[in-house]
Amino acid sequence: MKKTKIVCTIGPASEDEETLNKLISAGMNVARLNFSHGDYEEHKARITKIKKINKTIEFPVAILLDMQGPEIRTGALKKDINLKTGDTLTLTTTKDNLEKINVNYKRLPKDVIIGGEIFIDDGLISLEVIKTTTTDVICRVLNNAILGSRKTVNLPGADVKMPSFTDKDWQDIKFGLEQDIDYIAVSFVRTKKDIMDLRKFLGIKNGEVGIIAKIEHPKAIENFDEILEVSDGIMIARGDLGVEIPLEKVPMYQYEIIKKCNHVKKPVITATHMLNSMIENPRPTRAEVTDVANAIINGTDAIMLSGETAKGKYPVKSVKIMSKIALEIEKTIKPHIKDKIDNKNIPNIVSNSVALAAINLNARAIATFTKTGITASMLSKYRPQMPIYALTPKKEVLRKLALMWGVFPIYLKEHTDLKKMVETGLNLLKTKNHITKNDYVVLTAGTKVGKTGTTNFAEIVKID
Repeated sequence: MKKTKIVCTIGPASEDEETLNKLISAGMNVARLNFSHGDYEEHKARITKIKKINKTIEFPVAILLDMQGPEIRTGALKKDINLKTGDTLTLTTTKDNLEKINVNYKRLPKDVIIGGEIFIDDGLISLEVIKTTTTDVICRVLNNAILGSRKTVNLPGADVKMPSFTDKDWQDIKFGLEQDIDYIAVSFVRTKKDIMDLRKFLGIKNGEVGIIAKIEHPKAIENFDEILEVSDGIMIARGDLGVEIPLEKVPMYQYEIIKKCNHVKKPVITATHMLNSMIENPRPTRAEVTDVANAIINGTDAIMLSGETAKGKYPVKSVKIMSKIALEIEKTIKPHIKDKIDNKNIPNIVSNSVALAAINLNARAIATFTKTGITASMLSKYRPQMPIYALTPKKEVLRKLALMWGVFPIYLKEHTDLKKMVETGLNLLKTKNHITKNDYVVLTAGTKVGKTGTTNFAEIVKID
């Protein structure tokens, strides 16, 4: 089974129930809803379909709400605009017309620099600022391109004065909580305060809903360690990051971020332009295949598709190809077992011992009985070659674990007796043909059954 998780952005090309089922069969583990696009009616319909499908499949798909955040975007266009090198293009903070393109940032004329560059659509369109007025920025087009609706606008080096969360973001989060989503991806994180503000807003939902910090701003790189400490996971959003910082720096930042996430055993998603050519073409470029492969080799938990599945011509094929790459690379991944453990808490020591035992024994599987998913997440970071079955009575934990590398979450009703819980769990795995007679399975659980954070028990079982 594929261990690397795949995040798919759901949009017009993939929102019907038939295509969603095909995406899941092809390898989708997390459905991303991009709140920079679409309305609540559209998103609710997508969520409803995913939840309906979840009731029919063994391993549920998690739902990730990706906030728009304080990003600058162009307005909606009646039709795409064909830009030519040397053309003059006017960006305006007022309503757009035939000659001007609306931008949703009132301070744009104040924050740009004459002679400076503006990037649109993740850097695919480059503009040079030649003049400003109180409401407009007049630019020279630096490359041939097609400008579509609602494209991102980046001002490299500018001190953009926007709040970390807009009114729209707070409303979107409220909507997401009402729909029982599993993760919230926070756009344009700058400091740990952004994450803590969201945790405070979540209230009693804090802990149930995972918070993913998107690294796409220079300040996030500068403050990464503190952001990682308070987040549940990280997304390397290479699109905006690659226009906010020099492109040549992105690969090493990606490598370092993945390494740090692995060290603290938190999931990391590598995103943007992974199979971008497949928006239009039935096959990826060799460079794209290598990019996906290298992210997996580096240690990413998940790889993400954006336009490929949201609006592309080949959404299902994109996932199939990504799955094939993952399966091939996973054959070469060696377990990350340490002789010495930095964090000497009991669950960490037990997890390391379980992974080591499973590898040395060449066990068929690891089975962890968990209420929080923490032990499963810890085991994931050791990259054992066998599947990690996380048996949990918590539906929200079940879905959240869909993001963890090598973890296959299975629902198991609440138990109060350890022996009965283990017996029921193993019988369930046998019934589902995940384990068979004479297989070795390494178990981990807490002897205080039903109490969270008490993992202190491991056992090797030979299936009879």
